[in-house]
Amino acid sequence: MEDDKLLKDWQEPTLQWDEKKARRMVWKARFTLWRNIIHILLIIWFLYALYMMAIQIGYKQLGKEETLVRYATTLIETHYSGLKVGKWERPTVELSPWLTQETTMPLYKQIGKWELVVGSVTVKKPFWGEMSYQINYQQKELDDRDGTFKFALPRSLTGDSPIKERKEQERIWDQLKHISDGYVAEMALSSINPQTPEQMRKLLSKYDVSILQMPVYAGELKTFEPSHSRGDETYVPFLVLRPEVLYDEESRLSQTTADLTESVESAEKQFIPDLEYVLANGESRFEIYDEPRLAYLKKHGITVYGALVTGPVRELEKLRQDPEFHEFRLGRIEVWNW
Repeated sequence: MEDDKLLKDWQEPTLQWDEKKARRMVWKARFTLWRNIIHILLIIWFLYALYMMAIQIGYKQLGKEETLVRYATTLIETHYSGLKVGKWERPTVELSPWLTQETTMPLYKQIGKWELVVGSVTVKKPFWGEMSYQINYQQKELDDRDGTFKFALPRSLTGDSPIKERKEQERIWDQLKHISDGYVAEMALSSINPQTPEQMRKLLSKYDVSILQMPVYAGELKTFEPSHSRGDETYVPFLVLRPEVLYDEESRLSQTTADLTESVESAEKQFIPDLEYVLANGESRFEIYDEPRLAYLKKHGITVYGALVTGPVRELEKLRQDPEFHEFRLGRIEVWNW
């Protein structure tokens, strides 16, 4: 009974809610939460910085930066006519956390004696997989879409009947006729018959022009069939014989030559090793064609069927007089710099 009386007389203590104290507790909890989040982020950032530092150091020690630049430069210059990649100013290669390599290099054309920047190429190489690249060409005219040229295959290589009469391209010659002497230009031309590089050089040695590139026949339509267009003449994707470019054992650029006018023999010796290097050091969309091309070139040697040249417009007009040349294509025109 006495216990019941005690329980009856018991009164629950009244809790006094302190609003200021409650706010203090909430802010303290928030501060602790954000402090922990910041600590975690700082730790993640620190680990990320250590990781990036480690892979950058390892990347440079392995020499992958030079390998990527050499590979991309060789691939583009042996597969795209009319374009060269800026090589002497060493490009910066960025490495992503996922080990994707990326660099941007300038593209240029040689018009006369000037090397004119006409765009850039951005190259990406994932740790696994095929290299991709984006050519950003500064289009000057509607017809000048990508700055490259195409060349007509000699009919002796396609099995077609020989050319009875060369088709004259009056529009090109009329355009040149109205240009004054103070200009230089680039011009692509095809040869009616296949030639060795040295034979092509001799044919062009009569003219005051620089030989920049030559299209190489590597078994197209004979040992394999790439996509091609056929009309009065046949056009196929082709390899490009470029001036000599030398690298050291660590893939660093050591020497370049401006044109093929004096270096065609050394460029010819370098061509097959260049193609082997491209096939051995990466994957590209050209690989399906380049493997049979390499086998054909090793067996039959290098044959060309045209050239890309640059020089004064009056000298380019003289090329019309040579019966061996046809399918002329006029490229960019610049003020005199010869």
